Amino acid sequence: MMEWPKFTNPYVGISPPPGVHVPEREELLRSICEERSPRSGFPYPPEAPIFWIKYGFAVYWNEVCAQTVAYNGLRQIESLVRAPGVYYAFKEAKSTYIVMEYIPGKTAGQCLKEAEDESGKEIIYRSIALAVTELHRIPIPESRRRPAAITGGVFRHNIFECYLEAGRHYENTQQLEDHINAFLQVARREDRVHDLDREPMVFCQSDTFADNYIIDADNRVTAIDFADASIVPSSLAKFALALPTLGFDIRQWVNVPATEGIDNTKALLVAYGPMTMSLHSFDKAGKRTSGGDEETQRRFDLPLLQEGILDPPIDFGPTLGELAAMGIHDPFLDISSKFPQKPRRPRVYLS
Repeated sequence: MMEWPKFTNPYVGISPPPGVHVPEREELLRSICEERSPRSGFPYPPEAPIFWIKYGFAVYWNEVCAQTVAYNGLRQIESLVRAPGVYYAFKEAKSTYIVMEYIPGKTAGQCLKEAEDESGKEIIYRSIALAVTELHRIPIPESRRRPAAITGGVFRHNIFECYLEAGRHYENTQQLEDHINAFLQVARREDRVHDLDREPMVFCQSDTFADNYIIDADNRVTAIDFADASIVPSSLAKFALALPTLGFDIRQWVNVPATEGIDNTKALLVAYGPMTMSLHSFDKAGKRTSGGDEETQRRFDLPLLQEGILDPPIDFGPTLGELAAMGIHDPFLDISSKFPQKPRRPRVYLS
């Protein structure tokens, strides 16, 4: 089975067509991507596009890694579904810059708006379902078969509605099962996850929005926007499809690998409601279960920090109790200049 490439920063990916120059760091920072924005994307050069350039502090390094794995994996299984190849990418401060293949066509969202009738829409939904199915078929190396983002960081998934990422790392699926079950007990729910380690691990692009798929003039579908892709047990892939993201249920056309007699989708859906209402309680439960200790979590974070993939943690600032102890009694007092806010979810061992 093909091992994944090492995703260094900067990352040099596929070779460009003969005679084509790929813009790199200095050129991108100096002229092409001068405008600073949370998230920007545009064809380049504008007059005859060869590349799609995407950048911003709301663009994540996981997208570089996941898109590369999808590009290689779909080619490996000789799929009709594609993912754009990455030519070049780098991370500068909190922003990620990606130079990728330009894919002509319209997003599935655009196609749905232009569809003349329900049968036309069904063709588009089936194209999305095919893309999701094929992504599930991407081979996962043995060394990567644990719940994690493609970077090796905490896994990203829409079960974490607020932050879209787990609050801790998991060494294996048993730790994830123990964590969810501990929370279900605290939330006084009867359902439990079971035999999660017997489920197939799959490549899951959990945000199945219609605009995350491009359909070209030949009706070929290309999957894009892999920020929230991770390796997860198959029930989490089923969970992602159970949410009404598309406004249409495509599960009837999607094949999710499964182990006979094991399906934890219902238990995950039961956990989802109280998790969304009290994510802090879910994170606290994660501290008390196997692998949630500070030493284990730092062991996973350290390589990511050294590679420049994970931003150093920023202090969230004091709690209301700590403010009171400091003699500050107005909870509406603006203290943002003294206590900067962290832009992403904190690791459980930091609180």
